[in-house]
Amino acid sequence: MEGLIQRKIVGILMVVVLAAMAIIGMVWFLKPAPKSVVVTAATSVGPTPITATATASAIEPKPLKFHGVMPVLANSLQGTEVDCPLQVDGQGQLVLTIGIRNCFDYFFSSTGEKTESQLTADIRQYLTGLLPETAQPYAFQLLDKYIAYLHGRSTLPSAKTNAPDGFNTALSALKDLRRQIFTVKEAAVFFGNEELYDQYAIAQYNINNDKRLTAKQKADKSAELISQQPASLVASMRPILQYNQLQQLTSEIQARGGSPAELRQMRESLVGAAAADRLEQADVEEGKWQSQVDRYLAARDQIAASGVDPAQQQSAISELRNQSFRTPEERIRAQTFESMHDSSLKKQS
Repeated sequence: MEGLIQRKIVGILMVVVLAAMAIIGMVWFLKPAPKSVVVTAATSVGPTPITATATASAIEPKPLKFHGVMPVLANSLQGTEVDCPLQVDGQGQLVLTIGIRNCFDYFFSSTGEKTESQLTADIRQYLTGLLPETAQPYAFQLLDKYIAYLHGRSTLPSAKTNAPDGFNTALSALKDLRRQIFTVKEAAVFFGNEELYDQYAIAQYNINNDKRLTAKQKADKSAELISQQPASLVASMRPILQYNQLQQLTSEIQARGGSPAELRQMRESLVGAAAADRLEQADVEEGKWQSQVDRYLAARDQIAASGVDPAQQQSAISELRNQSFRTPEERIRAQTFESMHDSSLKKQS
């Protein structure tokens, strides 16, 4: 029984690894040619996310080294690196960055294992050991505000429908709550990117569900929508945004039997000709791989149905796998497809 459970766990992990490899590979295919870039910190409080300091000081933020007593972390956080990338300026004042919220979220991710009061005490203890005394009051003030925000957020109604209007109403209430508790600048730093992405997601939902548009028109509008996002969001999210949209539109085209030319047009509109070329080559390679896997699985099924001793079956399947796939990586990948194939057969039976 223990061996069976272990094999099931390995099978699940293989599927997860395969999915991760697919996403990483797709992101690589979408990656543009390298460019020299100069990164600057935005300081306005408009729709662009802020990464400015809490003071007007232009002095380089000082790196911090923990010098206190570490709180005892919840079991789920044991062995992890504390995600608290905090900074202070030349006057020892806390620099207002998204890292502060990340720090709070790191500790609060173990809610349920510890009470809120315990987690709050842990955060205060950690901040005391990390920050100079000059930076601690503002950090504690932000912590109190964040806890108030979490309480307020839990009382807000969720979107009542899957339509954009319902999401807009829920997001508007959330945005209002944030600005009731935090200053405009604090809210922009803590939640700016999240709010921008939410608005992007709603706009993308509208594009995907507009039945008047062809796949190419949807790709054109999606590419335009992505280009309209702030540089800070596009730089970090463009490959994933494009990947998600490629998956959506590719599935739509294939589901209704669209032509290769239509698929090519959609890809060119969304990611450009060079990336479309790479994706077509990936399709060819994936087709070859799938044919190879299909032949292997068919031969494997014949061995499984032969009625010979289970140990002999496993030996024959291992030999078949080694003959069918040249490298250890291919064999591991093939075993992932085996797990998926076997699961499909069990559902059918």
